[in-house]
Amino acid sequence: MRSTFKVLFYVNGSKEKNGIVPIMGRVTINGSVAQFSCKLTIAKTMWDAKDNRAKGKSKESRDINLALDSIKAQIIKHYQRISDREAFVTAEMVRNAYQGIGTEYETLLGAFDKDNESFKSVSA
Repeated sequence: MRSTFKVLFYVNGSKEKNGIVPIMGRVTINGSVAQFSCKLTIAKTMWDAKDNRAKGKSKESRDINLALDSIKAQIIKHYQRISDREAFVTAEMVRNAYQGIGTEYETLLGAFDKDNESFKSVSA
């Protein structure tokens, strides 16, 4: 089964302060949607709603677009890693992995080492 996967950036106009708006991200996978803050802000007039990027060639625009490209690349990497491991991937799983929330799988060797350490501390 092929899944639909999309990363989109937009500005939250309802949180506008002095013409500055926060940049948000949205991950969509097979209809499941997860939104997050990119922790970036931009002047509302500098945002290109059609391309979902900062307009122009100014240093600020280039820096913001570079940061957005980096976020998108990280999200794609997390999506690929999760889809290699899981049969079913949701947008929330990818967002949480990007934000560092969630569970990492423990290797058998790691579990064995942890168990040995707790056994040593009990028997000492």
